[in-house]
Amino acid sequence: MSTRKLIIASLICGLLILIAGTVKLLQTATDSESTTSLLALGTTTELGSVSVTVRDVQVTNGQTLVDVAIRGVDVAGVNEGWSMLANGEITAPIASAECEQRAGGAASNASNEGDELVCTLKFVAAQGTPTIVYARDGEKRQWLGS
Repeated sequence: MSTRKLIIASLICGLLILIAGTVKLLQTATDSESTTSLLALGTTTELGSVSVTVRDVQVTNGQTLVDVAIRGVDVAGVNEGWSMLANGEITAPIASAECEQRAGGAASNASNEGDELVCTLKFVAAQGTPTIVYARDGEKRQWLGS
């Protein structure tokens, strides 16, 4: 191949890359999905029929303790959907949540919609500021830890 043909081929490839980048930029600009925002500790949010509040995040030497209040979930399902972004990786709770039920009922079952579970989730020890994530019914919320 001659030099002239190689230059023309590289210009065509560059033009195709520029066009593909423009198309992707336009797709992103017209994307109707909202951006994920970080919620402050103590902020309550709704995910479907579940109401969730991350009340406090404490980082100790051996673990990260996350205090949450949640309505609309029974004790068996409390650990599901939680994760923590810290230390450059996403982790799930390392132990079953310790829960206390408020607003009536036995502590082992919060099947009433008005019952609130106050739970402590245990994660690995975080370095820096952890981000707590809860995902349910195709929705996701994030809280910035302290």
